[in-house]
Amino acid sequence: MIKKPMGIFRTVASTLILTIFVYVSHQLTRFTDFSWQGTTLIVSFLAFLFALVIGTFLFFWKEKKLDVNPWRDRLLNGSLTVMAYINFLITLVILRDLLAFADNVTGTWISLEVLYSSQATATLMGLPVAMIALGNAVVRRGARAKIMPVSFANLPSELEGLRIVHITDLHISPSLPLRLVQKLVDQVNAMKPDLVVFTGDILDSFVEKHQQEFEILKQMRATHGIFYVPGNHEYYWDAPKGLQAFRSVGFHVLINQAATLTFGKAELQVAGIPDPAALHFRQEGPELDKVASQLRPGAFKVLLSHQPSLAPQVEKLGVDLQLSGHTHGGQFFPWNWLIVFFERYAKGLYQVGAMQLYVNQGTGYWGPQLRLGTYCELTEIILRKG
Repeated sequence: MIKKPMGIFRTVASTLILTIFVYVSHQLTRFTDFSWQGTTLIVSFLAFLFALVIGTFLFFWKEKKLDVNPWRDRLLNGSLTVMAYINFLITLVILRDLLAFADNVTGTWISLEVLYSSQATATLMGLPVAMIALGNAVVRRGARAKIMPVSFANLPSELEGLRIVHITDLHISPSLPLRLVQKLVDQVNAMKPDLVVFTGDILDSFVEKHQQEFEILKQMRATHGIFYVPGNHEYYWDAPKGLQAFRSVGFHVLINQAATLTFGKAELQVAGIPDPAALHFRQEGPELDKVASQLRPGAFKVLLSHQPSLAPQVEKLGVDLQLSGHTHGGQFFPWNWLIVFFERYAKGLYQVGAMQLYVNQGTGYWGPQLRLGTYCELTEIILRKG
């Protein structure tokens, strides 16, 4: 029963990839004045890139070894960079074809001979390299602090100005440089937050490979504690061990639980639910009824959920603020434009009934070491009465 769906998936995926390869190769060479040697060289180059990405992911699909092996890490990072190159190349080819179609419909204002010339093809194949370099530079800068005041009519005066630092989608893995983790911790400690919250996809690898990262995370400080909920990616890498590692460095792991903090006469409850992906691994999934039984009527309530899509159900619990991640804001072009078609709550602040929802676009990145059209976000939520 398991093999058949996997076989169908691989067949569909392989067919789709082959179709994309044929389309891109055809559009880059068919209308140019390249010699047959030049055409063969371009098609062979593209075939190598596509094969490298597919082959690498098939190899790592069955990867179970826990030892740190630099050559495997370099292979994966290289393939992810190639994947980004292919993404940008496909996008540029499609945009050129759409431009040509629009020109054909509206009238001739640009020469198709120029648009599909060998020089234009060379430009299309070179631009992704520049885009990757720019996107990598954005990541190397580290997380950019964003101050986000959020107002509530029912906020107790004791909580006025409370600062919550929100981190999500860090994706600790062999792809994430150790120095970025250290830089993030230094940034947070310099902010001296009241609370720090992590909303999932913080660990994206076997915990045994990342003891150094957890030693760095242990250095993070917050006046009233650090709270964490898992995202979908934690469950791909032996979640019980990962969750225990977060507990061992002092994080309060909230699995359908609510922690109550007292500020004078006011109460702040920080609740958390796991990602629905937990159910696929026979782990405890989100149970909103269980959370609801722990919430107090007079308390100000903040709920951590990796998935922003759960907001309509969470709002019914009487939660005041939901903090989420997951979307990455699309991470890089063109997905930073297209993400709104896949995610109802893509990034930023939303009003969901009586509740407010903030979606952080991600403090790290997934896959290629780049962001283009987005940035690595470190959010400082400031509670205001208004």
